[in-house]
Amino acid sequence: MGPRTLLDALTDLAVVVGADGHVTDMGAAARAFLGDRIPRDPQLRDLVEVVDPAFRAALGEAVTAALAQSGQWRGSVGLVDAAGTTVPHHVTIRRDPDGGLVLLARDTSDQRAREIAENDSRAKDELIARLGHELRTPLNAMLGFAQLLELEPLTPDLHDDVERIITGGRHMQALIDDVLDLARLRAGRGDINKGPVNVLDIVQGVVELVEPLAAQRSIRRVIDPAVPLVADADRRRLWQVLLNLVGNALKYGREGGSVRVGIVPITGSRIRIEVEDDGAGLSPRAIDRLFRPFERLGAERSGIEGSGLGLALSHALVTAMGGVLTVASRYGVGSVFAIVLDAVDMRFEDPDADDDGFGDHLRGHGYRDTGHGRAGYGEAGHERNGHGYGYGYGEMGRASGYGDGGHGRAGYGGTDHDNIAYGDAGNGRARHAGSAEGAPGGRHAGVSPAGGGGLGRRAAPGGLRVVHVSGDPAVRTAVAETLTESLAADPVTVPRAALAVDAVRRARPAFILLDRDLPDATAPELLAQLAADPATAGTPAFVLTEDTDPRERTMLRRAGAVDILALPLDPASLVAAATALTAAMTAPR
Repeated sequence: MGPRTLLDALTDLAVVVGADGHVTDMGAAARAFLGDRIPRDPQLRDLVEVVDPAFRAALGEAVTAALAQSGQWRGSVGLVDAAGTTVPHHVTIRRDPDGGLVLLARDTSDQRAREIAENDSRAKDELIARLGHELRTPLNAMLGFAQLLELEPLTPDLHDDVERIITGGRHMQALIDDVLDLARLRAGRGDINKGPVNVLDIVQGVVELVEPLAAQRSIRRVIDPAVPLVADADRRRLWQVLLNLVGNALKYGREGGSVRVGIVPITGSRIRIEVEDDGAGLSPRAIDRLFRPFERLGAERSGIEGSGLGLALSHALVTAMGGVLTVASRYGVGSVFAIVLDAVDMRFEDPDADDDGFGDHLRGHGYRDTGHGRAGYGEAGHERNGHGYGYGYGEMGRASGYGDGGHGRAGYGGTDHDNIAYGDAGNGRARHAGSAEGAPGGRHAGVSPAGGGGLGRRAAPGGLRVVHVSGDPAVRTAVAETLTESLAADPVTVPRAALAVDAVRRARPAFILLDRDLPDATAPELLAQLAADPATAGTPAFVLTEDTDPRERTMLRRAGAVDILALPLDPASLVAAATALTAAMTAPR
């Protein structure tokens, strides 16, 4: 590849100037930008003609001084395009060994536009936050005096008026709180405290709280299936989001209809919480505007109270928790709002703790006494009578099917939740028809350990337990499948580093797999945390990375990694590494 080809491949404006001041070459982008505005045999001084006159005087002095001192100058310059518009560019000028110059100019107009937009957004959020704080002071005074008046002996009419003042003031107070919350979240300063949260506990509490509204409109509530899964979320914020979604389903749903709240485990060790109503539904155009602040989609004409902030705030809260809030709707049929969050595997007790307070909380819902087949939650399957339940919403209509203990497929618009099998004992084996059979110790019937040798036999009856720490659901899915299919292992997936030490303490795995980069830490940082805890320090750890740089791999080994495995994960390499590790651990000393 010659110099001209290299210059033409650049998207930046590139010009090469000889020691005598003649332009010796330029890239295709530079030729197109300059056009016929410079002579056919241009000199360096001819290029100055495309520099905005406001920059020329200062530019000449600054470049001359910098080249004399360090041989290089960098700065922002306005260049005039063929239409006569000044476009901001980041310009680099370097002196080459022969005394010539190399000039590179990068268009920064898009970057500048983004910076302006971000600054405007921050200024707007700051204004809203300050305005909210300023409104709170007189509002609190108004509510305080109204509450004092309420204690006075008043006529019934005056008492009713005071009640209206208090009701309106509290409504305005809630509105200000929502606006401030949304502003803080958009500015990246939201108050989010994540940890293991029993989703069924939250759902049941929310459904009980909205009972009066449901009874008023004769709407039936269904929690389906009632599965006590654990999410990595902020308990208070998840309650706030679900209260808004269920409240909306009751307000806008069909009178005398039903509202379903579903809790479904999905691939990538995640949880999907679905709130379905049978109301009027939404048009595609309405869905596009759904999560905008103060957007009520015409509901303000219906007489139903609302500010248009609930869904915008809910969307921001779910995003801040690392989740996704989506909606699927069919006009005239109903809507399904879905929250997807990372799951937390809480199957195991911490052997070094008498009681952490979390197990009893979950045990009350049968979390450890009732399992989830292949997912491995406990000792028994989801349905002891051997029946599984599957449901789907390809056309917004429910289709139920019973198999031999299988969960079946579920999805929206043709996208399913994968085959999630709930076996009758141990880890179930998913079938395409939605059935599952119990297999001892989580071993998939008919699946060999793919070269695992003695390692595969270790999986029965207890299973080869492996903790995998990854913030990427796709990687979690791929690794879990590889561990299960190739090693007959029992994978324990962890979505972030902050939960990893506790998960390793509880699970006592044969080894740990962790991604090079995690949402809240790097692999070396997590390896240091694991090494610092006496309960986890001796557990071997493999790091998964896409980086093939030998220096990076050396650094990770020095940080404590037993070995480095490449992503995307090759099952054979994982089996080989695990087999070698097991052989080393069981070899006589």
